[in-house]
Amino acid sequence: MKDSITSYTITCSRPTNYGAVLQTYSLNTALRKMGVDAKVLDYNPKYYYTSTRPLPIRMLRAIVRFPDLVKGRKVFGKFLEDYIPMSAKTYRTLAEIEADTPQSDVYICGSDQIWNCKNKLNGKDDAFFLSFAPAGARKVAYAASIAMPEIPDDQKDRYRRLISDFDAVSVREPSSVPMLEDLGISNVQSVIDPVFLLEKDDWNVIADASDFTPTEDYVLVYGYNRQKDVYAYARRLAKKLGVKVYTIGTAIEDYTLDQDRYFWNASPNTFVNLIRNAKAVVTNSFHGTVFSIVYNKPFHFFTVKQTTNSRMLDLLDSLALKDRHVTSGDLLSNHIDYTQPNTLLASLRKQSLAYLHSSVSEPLNQH
Repeated sequence: MKDSITSYTITCSRPTNYGAVLQTYSLNTALRKMGVDAKVLDYNPKYYYTSTRPLPIRMLRAIVRFPDLVKGRKVFGKFLEDYIPMSAKTYRTLAEIEADTPQSDVYICGSDQIWNCKNKLNGKDDAFFLSFAPAGARKVAYAASIAMPEIPDDQKDRYRRLISDFDAVSVREPSSVPMLEDLGISNVQSVIDPVFLLEKDDWNVIADASDFTPTEDYVLVYGYNRQKDVYAYARRLAKKLGVKVYTIGTAIEDYTLDQDRYFWNASPNTFVNLIRNAKAVVTNSFHGTVFSIVYNKPFHFFTVKQTTNSRMLDLLDSLALKDRHVTSGDLLSNHIDYTQPNTLLASLRKQSLAYLHSSVSEPLNQH
């Protein structure tokens, strides 16, 4: 008899992005804590690094972002190497996976925006729908994020065909459940983001390995798109609290923003440690919000302009934190009573871990 169930997870593990690598780590770690021999399929498609913008803009961007790419690949690659068991091979295309699929009992497509085909190319890539899984293997979606207000009409048949033979389907946003049910997919569950599967003590192990030691108080900004209102708000909040403004990000041009210290392509360990020690977090990022909640930090959440925010607002709603959404120019209170959110999160974590355990460990001959 085999010692343990084996699994491979495919998710957005290679973008140089804190949320991407940390959610990859947490799902794999949660599986290993359950006794699963879990690994991540090292998928690094070319479209992560390509752009559809006009050639002159692409060339300029390639020059400007070259330092980011070099430093980011080194820093994030080292984190994956140090903390996450990966497949022996790195795959660049679905065809490469199909030609040499690593064998396991269970194949999991994990969280992040893997089923978003509007703002991302992930949702147009059949690899993220486990189309490569051999016949007879178990197929599980854990916290797959659609992150769109609806599935486009021209994609509905494809989504139905690709998802209908899964053994277990769960999504990250409650608002995505009816979208899949409308396609005729039954028993769709809503579960929490993988980062929440681990508790504060688990994340302290990551934060403790950071080379950053705080020497002063600060508000931390983690923002996308250089959204000016986020940084202006953070400066006003920092002045009120009498502290500095620290920011973290992966773009070298962010050095030009209003801040007292910028952590450029710092390690994921330092990202977690910066949140752990912040007096407040100002963010328009999903995972900036998630880690603030893990550490019970006062956070001030902005919606991202020009994109869908369903995954963010669903999260705040589910944890009774809707009032942390900044919707006017006024500063929110820098105090959050986490009693109710922590109770809600503990219940959701218990349900989600139970769901993951049963999805992965159901009798394998039941397919």
